[in-house]
Amino acid sequence: MCVPLAELNGSLDDLCANIRKLQGFIDKYGKSAGVNKDDANVGIIIVNPGKKIVDMSFSQNLGIDKMKVNSSAEELRKNKFTVTVHFPSTPF
Repeated sequence: MCVPLAELNGSLDDLCANIRKLQGFIDKYGKSAGVNKDDANVGIIIVNPGKKIVDMSFSQNLGIDKMKVNSSAEELRKNKFTVTVHFPSTPF
């Protein structure tokens, strides 16, 4: 199952500032759905005028290292992205 988090879509800095909100969502959803929250992955899709640049997954601990993304952190700040949470043990 993939769950979009529209309220966190925006800049990379906004995402990093809202990590606790994202963790809270994963904890709450995982518990209510009987899903092991540690199995959740956070996928970040970087979009540049309608074109997908990067599709990455981070483990549930959300240890986001801006420099590990396959594009410069500066480019990420300039482009829009969407955030989804994928619970692999549930169907899409």
